[in-house]
Amino acid sequence: MANALRLFLVAIYTVVLGLPAIAASPFDREARALRVLGRVWVRWILRTFRIRVEVSGLENLPLHTPALFLSNHQSLVDIAAIIDSLPPSVSWRFVAKKELVRVPVFGWCLVATGQIIIDRGNRAKAVHSLQRAAERIRGGASVIVFPEGTRSAGGSLRPFKSGPFHLAVAAQVPIIPVTVSGSQRITPKGSLVVHPGTVRIRFGKPIPTRHVSLEQRNELKTRVRAAIAEGYDTALQGPPVIEPAPEAHVAEPSASPPDSPSA
Repeated sequence: MANALRLFLVAIYTVVLGLPAIAASPFDREARALRVLGRVWVRWILRTFRIRVEVSGLENLPLHTPALFLSNHQSLVDIAAIIDSLPPSVSWRFVAKKELVRVPVFGWCLVATGQIIIDRGNRAKAVHSLQRAAERIRGGASVIVFPEGTRSAGGSLRPFKSGPFHLAVAAQVPIIPVTVSGSQRITPKGSLVVHPGTVRIRFGKPIPTRHVSLEQRNELKTRVRAAIAEGYDTALQGPPVIEPAPEAHVAEPSASPPDSPSA
């Protein structure tokens, strides 16, 4: 009952804050209203479910230039925790799967505020969406992507999709590796029950992409995956199980220690 009541409150928050964001979007080219209302929205949700977010690595963030944030994905709360962690000066968009557009108010807000919508069942449309994302980045907006493509089960680190690295090469902006720890036990995959707890967000050092060619994308993928795996907080969860890439097991790092919108 308590969980159902909290989910009902989230629906109210979405209407109360989402409709003003939609109304402001035609006049908000720099997405200032989105950042303010979005931050309030995620903080209300996190407090309602008694989720504490702890952050490290803020010194690694470029505050006034765009970047591509690539994160592991364990839980429905990942995107909220990341948005809550970002400084107000960071202009952000995130990559969302097409199915989320059908959610009343929330989906309308995704479209109106210029989030990057991906049709994962149509490769040509997905590529076009990533091209638009590169244009947004070059225009000054940072983009948040989950390169695993979907939430992992049990906190493992799944193989990365190639799309985000095509995007990184096209945009020629730094990649910020983001590690989310502790969220998997807050909302396990396949469950809508949200448990209270702590999520830790670690922003790693920027990984440059300038002068990186498309032919080097697999090397870039390996480097980013290792950086994310290295950032796991083993006080909150065990070391990540690094799932090998199906095409080349040796190509993935043997590192030691978000469905929310995803690419």
